[in-house]
Amino acid sequence: MCSCRQPSASAALTIPHPDDASKQVEYFVERPEGNGPWPTIVLLHGHQQSPRGGGKDFVDWGVLKQFADRGLLAVAISQPGYGRSTGPSDYCGDLTQHAVAAVIEKLRSDGLAAADKLILMGVSRGALTAGLVAAHDPSVAGVVLISGVYDLPAYEADTNSSAVRQSIVAAMKAEAGGTVDALKSRSVARHATSIRAKLLILSGEGDDRTDPDQARRLADAVNSHGGSARAIIYPDAGHKIPVKLRNKDIDPFIDAILDSFKTQPASETGSAP
Repeated sequence: MCSCRQPSASAALTIPHPDDASKQVEYFVERPEGNGPWPTIVLLHGHQQSPRGGGKDFVDWGVLKQFADRGLLAVAISQPGYGRSTGPSDYCGDLTQHAVAAVIEKLRSDGLAAADKLILMGVSRGALTAGLVAAHDPSVAGVVLISGVYDLPAYEADTNSSAVRQSIVAAMKAEAGGTVDALKSRSVARHATSIRAKLLILSGEGDDRTDPDQARRLADAVNSHGGSARAIIYPDAGHKIPVKLRNKDIDPFIDAILDSFKTQPASETGSAP
């Protein structure tokens, strides 16, 4: 998700975690031109080895600036245990989901993020978080899920999994607490009936960390309950789908969401036409 433009020097911001005021949530913001509130995109990173830069990676790559130039308030959030967001990591559980929701609420209360004009984009672990936040927040309009796992019990039960996937299962169980209920509650596929946002689900056929069939099944589950989801599986890609390849599908998806904002009546968007 890098850009050829110079990266923004967005400073790190923090708020207290809503579940524990002694913990903090780190986030980064790039504003578009003009006056807010603006349509907003929230970017969620995947798992990072040391150093765990959290949302700052999106700043360093110039991604926030890229989206701000398209008229979006661009936000990157460090999930708990990454960057300067206080841990522990809970594998996309309540601590993580509530951290994301708190930043979104803060931006709305500050008059920066427009209500009901919200797009989420998550990569790998961030895709799982984005899907779960969307399942619990009907104001989310669009979600891009990249290289994620969406049914954790099914992933754990795969007896043919590789050593890499087994290590992911071990981390998943350790952070989530290891119970079946904990894995189910963190599975986007189990919340398919609650997702009102449009979904774009991207996966590589050769992904050695996730299961592209889960992307297909999630799309089918959402669509079967009256939702709108499209799964795209890239036959020659692995876990790290090349940016230029995936942006050919992501860019028009986001443009369509932005166009839908422009055509919504004031009663739906909460703002003047």
